[in-house]
Amino acid sequence: MQPTSWKLKMTSYRLIEHKSAQQTLPHDFDVDGLKRYLDEVWQSRLIFDEEPEEGRSQRQPFLSFEYAGKGQGPRLRAGKYIGFIQYEGVTIEILPKLFTEHQGEVAFRHLLWWLSYCKSIRFPFSSLISDSERIDDFPEALIGYFARYTFALVNSQPYQHYTETTETHYYLRGRLNTQQYINKSLSRGNWHELVCDHEPFMYNNRLNQIIKYVTQKLTHLCRLPETYKWLEKVLFTLDEVSDVPVTVRDCDSIQLNRFYHEYEVCLDLCRFFLSDHYLNRQQANQRHFCFLLPMDYVFEDFVTGVTQQFFSRDFKVQSQAKGWLTDQRVFQIRNDLLLTHKETKKKLIVDTKYKIRTEGSIDAKHGVSQTDLYQMVSYALRRETDQVLLLYPCRYGEAPVVPANFTVSSGLLNTLPLYFDAVNIEVTGPSREEMVQQVVKQLREWLISMGLAI
Repeated sequence: MQPTSWKLKMTSYRLIEHKSAQQTLPHDFDVDGLKRYLDEVWQSRLIFDEEPEEGRSQRQPFLSFEYAGKGQGPRLRAGKYIGFIQYEGVTIEILPKLFTEHQGEVAFRHLLWWLSYCKSIRFPFSSLISDSERIDDFPEALIGYFARYTFALVNSQPYQHYTETTETHYYLRGRLNTQQYINKSLSRGNWHELVCDHEPFMYNNRLNQIIKYVTQKLTHLCRLPETYKWLEKVLFTLDEVSDVPVTVRDCDSIQLNRFYHEYEVCLDLCRFFLSDHYLNRQQANQRHFCFLLPMDYVFEDFVTGVTQQFFSRDFKVQSQAKGWLTDQRVFQIRNDLLLTHKETKKKLIVDTKYKIRTEGSIDAKHGVSQTDLYQMVSYALRRETDQVLLLYPCRYGEAPVVPANFTVSSGLLNTLPLYFDAVNIEVTGPSREEMVQQVVKQLREWLISMGLAI
């Protein structure tokens, strides 16, 4: 039996964040259903920024709908979240503004690279593909990776586990459950039926039930026959496992010993697909699937991950370092990164700004927001450092904009002026290794120019 989704006419829309799609949705498309689904996703989302509870919108910010005229479907407009949405027969891809609509494969490849260095975002697909492989369909790539990895695992190393169970036997097995024996056997005159608690070594265990449940769900989401065949192989291997509904909490309850450490990746994959943020479990054969992330958070987390990995030998790297702006401990501040040299104790505030600084838009402010500079002045004063580095990303294929330097002097300051450097870094490249080496080289050069590293 083939998945129903193959019989649908699949339509794809590609947008750049904060921009509208070129084509409109069909006039008979279930827009209200898509809105309800996205609202559900938003309500069960992972909170990436510390917005106050009372300020959180109840409506999803992923997409807005612009109506062109009577008899026409709405035009999609993306917000600040990037990724994809698969709803019924429609796939909507939202690319980072560092790329164009024609660079979808390159954009999603870079997204995988960035996420592999992110510490706060749990994304188990960092080794999805090699640099030489293509990603023609990002949702299908995730499902296909799960199917291939899981089949190789369950086929070569079947997972068996001691599972506690209560059963009735004519001989003692394990330990006698006295209360159950009295209630179910002695009270009915069946003294010979022993109710026993024991732990058999079972193949039909909770982990295999989780894997089977997730695999069955994905058969309704996959779009390619090859992916479906891999999923069917997994289901055939787990044929003796019971069909039991599971939730993401069941994944958290699994304790793996060191002999089955390979299953940790598989469990993370299951947790990803079971998360409320990605799948709607209320429909058995649902074809709704999405993966959405705020790109400003991804950029910040990527820079943090690279800095912690390559500079922690010489610096104490503090991510999301919190403090108070006033002595009364009100007006909280939170730096993206605070670097403190371990020997000299010199400090540097690094703040990531996911904004585009282009040559054509440079004026006396050099593309730096006045609000951002106000914020950095307060950070520098409170952290007692005179150096702040603002990092901006470059568009794919574009050279970095000329760095901007600012100084802030005051008669109240008994030290040197405050120095602010606005720098573009290239976070794209032909391969993951070259991209990371490029970022590390640029950061090291700026640390040396500021007298913080050798």
